[in-house]
Amino acid sequence: MDVLRHPRFLARALVLLFAGLLLAGCGGGVKGKGYLFTRDSQALRLNDEATLHQGHKELEFSPTPSFFGTLRLKDERDDVSIDVPRSAYGKRSFFIDGREAGLNYDIQARWREERELQTERDRQESCTAPGYCTRTVSVLNCDGKRYLSGTERYGDHLDDQNCRREQVTRTDYFRDCPGSRPVRERYQVYRLLVNLSFTDPVHKGSPAAEFDGESRLRDRFLERLSEGACRVN
Repeated sequence: MDVLRHPRFLARALVLLFAGLLLAGCGGGVKGKGYLFTRDSQALRLNDEATLHQGHKELEFSPTPSFFGTLRLKDERDDVSIDVPRSAYGKRSFFIDGREAGLNYDIQARWREERELQTERDRQESCTAPGYCTRTVSVLNCDGKRYLSGTERYGDHLDDQNCRREQVTRTDYFRDCPGSRPVRERYQVYRLLVNLSFTDPVHKGSPAAEFDGESRLRDRFLERLSEGACRVN
């Protein structure tokens, strides 16, 4: 795999890498696919170590990194990965300065969300409710007399030296027995439409290459709706 690394760029990326690993990682990555168009169908030489050729590519990138991101384009012939510092990100975009990154081209990435249908999923959620259940409770054993935790007598004898605290399993009526209830969760299904442009940092003008692609379908949690009362297990 060709990995694009410039001394200054690498040093900064390593600092960000270790900070990210220690604190939270690099955020969620997105995978997808698309097509790379190059000027006159010629190979795009990013630097001495990496070249991209026109054609279908697999895409990986980080739209919301915590500390650093990665842009990767690959196929059977090419496999290029580029570090993207957090400072390069804007609103649904990032810009890689070619000279700073040791590349022959600036890279401008932009993406937008294309929404599909909303989906719903039914599941069971843990809860508590009044009812009969078996649980471990604390009791005070005071010379053969037992007082259950939560009762007035239990509180009266807490400091009694003739009492000892015990844990017992008891089936009884409790106000907070473990249970479950049905819930329905709603999600928004979407994909990201991605465009990458590779531009000469000196002469500017029209891009030397452009990539148009899309991510795999993703979903985002919207809301959770209760579908019934809590029932003791």
